Amino acid sequence: MITWLIQTERDLPTLAPSAWLSLPERERLAALRVEKRRREWLLGRWTARRLIQRHLAESGLACDPRDLQIVAAPSGAPTIGALQPAVRAALEGWHLTISHSQGRAFCALARTPAIGADIEQVAPRHPAFAGDYFTPIERAAVATAPPERRELLITAIWSAKEAALKALRLGLSVDTRRVECRVAPASGGAWATVALSCDPILEAPPLRGWWRVSEGYVLTLAVGAA
Repeated sequence: MITWLIQTERDLPTLAPSAWLSLPERERLAALRVEKRRREWLLGRWTARRLIQRHLAESGLACDPRDLQIVAAPSGAPTIGALQPAVRAALEGWHLTISHSQGRAFCALARTPAIGADIEQVAPRHPAFAGDYFTPIERAAVATAPPERRELLITAIWSAKEAALKALRLGLSVDTRRVECRVAPASGGAWATVALSCDPILEAPPLRGWWRVSEGYVLTLAVGAA
C-alpha cells in the first residue's frame, strides 16, 4: 500500500517553523542559507507531516505536528520519529519519501524501505541532456516520440530515475544510466506504469514504478516489487 500527498507553498502554515519543527529539524533549517532551498525544505517537511497525520487519522489516531520528527538517515532518506508511544507503534514499518520542485512538494508512505517519490516540473532541457543521462533505449524512445510530447517524456524518464535511485537509497551518487525506465503512455491524470530495470552492478532488488501528470508536473513512484 502506498499513500501520498502533494502540497504547494500556499499550504505552508503561518506559524513560525520553530512552532512545529523538532530541534534537529530546526538545526537543519538554520544551516540552509539559500531562501529558495529553505522554503522547499520546509514545504517538504510540512507536507510529510500532513500526510502522516492523514495516515494516522485512518487508524483513529490524532497527532500534533510538533510530536513528529523527520530527519535524514545516513543514506539521506527521511526517517520518522514520534513522541507518543501509540503514534510510534502505528508508524512502525512505514517508510517516507519526500520530493519538491518549483513550489510543490510530493511525499509518499509505504510499508517497504524501498520507496522513492519524485516531482519534476515539465520544462525544456538542454539538447544534450538525454545523451548525458539516458540509456540508448531511453534516447531512442525520446527520438521517436512526437515533438510535442518529447519534453514530457524526458521529464518522466528523468523523474522515474530519481524515484528509483531514491528507493535504492543511492540518489544521484551513481550514473543515472544504471537504471533504465520504459514509460507507458499516461493520460487523464491517471497513474501509468514505468518498467524499471537496474544494472546488475547495483545489486538492486526488483522495482515497480508508476507516473502521472498533474498541472504541469510529473509525479513518479518507485517501490520494491513484492
